[in-house]
Amino acid sequence: MRSLFWFITLFTVATAIALAVSLNTGYVLIVVAPWRVEVSLAVFIIGVVLGCLGLYALSRLVITTLSLPNRVQAYRLRRSRNRARSALYQGLTAYFEGNFRKAERQAELALEADESPALSAVVAARAAHEQRHYEARDRYLEKAAGLGQEARLMHLTTRADLLLDERRFTEALDLLREAHRVAPKQVRAHQLLLKAQVATGSWKAVLDTVDLLEHLSGIDATQAERVRRNAWQQLLRHNAHHGEDLLALWRSIPSSVRSDNVLAHTAAGYLIDLGLHKEAQAIIERNLEKEWDSSLVALYGECVGESTLSQIEKAERWLREHPENAVLLLTLAKLCIRQSLWGKAQSYLDASLFIEHSREGQHLKARLMEKMGPGRQTPRNNPDLDPEYGAA
Repeated sequence: MRSLFWFITLFTVATAIALAVSLNTGYVLIVVAPWRVEVSLAVFIIGVVLGCLGLYALSRLVITTLSLPNRVQAYRLRRSRNRARSALYQGLTAYFEGNFRKAERQAELALEADESPALSAVVAARAAHEQRHYEARDRYLEKAAGLGQEARLMHLTTRADLLLDERRFTEALDLLREAHRVAPKQVRAHQLLLKAQVATGSWKAVLDTVDLLEHLSGIDATQAERVRRNAWQQLLRHNAHHGEDLLALWRSIPSSVRSDNVLAHTAAGYLIDLGLHKEAQAIIERNLEKEWDSSLVALYGECVGESTLSQIEKAERWLREHPENAVLLLTLAKLCIRQSLWGKAQSYLDASLFIEHSREGQHLKARLMEKMGPGRQTPRNNPDLDPEYGAA
């Protein structure tokens, strides 16, 4: 349809020109002594037009001929860049496909052609690292480091990531601290920094990094909670031999974190080991009021508080809410033994074993029967009883 349109248009124009020439009676007289030239106006106009077109074509030919060397050079440069860009794309594709040898070779070709040198050097370094060619890896990274400030962050994070994979945590940590100074809000750098801090046991720094990553949406809430819990657990473990330091650390933990039952179990266990039963009991009771946890209930039986009777009363209130909890029944049995309430201890113990058989329950029952004797008499003068079942 388009070809037909142009044909009709050209035909119309040619017809109009032919009619205009046939109807025009004018002429042009050119006198150049001793010559005299007389032509029709239409022929003169057509000649002028054709002459201008010829001059234009001649000038374009001369310009093209003179610029031919530059055009050839530009073409060669463009072809070289296309080849280098293709090599980089092939290197990236090979890297993600797992063909690291080809990835390194193609990225090195792109690097030699100066095609995205920072990216090419990083791809080549990562491919060499995957092949355990550490000298080549370091050589590529040095090239990336020499590319100036624009490639600095890429160089720092890449080198740190590869060092972490090589378990050279301290060196990686130094690089990531520098990356933090270069780009305080770069998510990937802080993710690697968190990994290095966990590996080196920098737990207070871990807490700060997790908070920052959560603010930058660089870590999901579940993972952040898990990392934060682990950090506090490790800090508690480091202070597990000093009661005052342990309590001070526990009080410094945000209240929202202290409600974590796993963390509360860790802290209470260390406090019991140090003989700080009152503090451990307070932690367990506070957390159980918020959320039920059988492991905390089991640990509650190890606490020797100021009043065992008050512990029994509290545990019996819990029993009304959790009547078939075998762990709670076993804990009540321990508390009753400590208070010399043998009948209640036996009933709680039998109920616990009826719901769930446990090795601890069987052992406790055997010891209780041994202390009570064949006549099921209340044992007397048994100072070793309390230490067997959780006394201080």
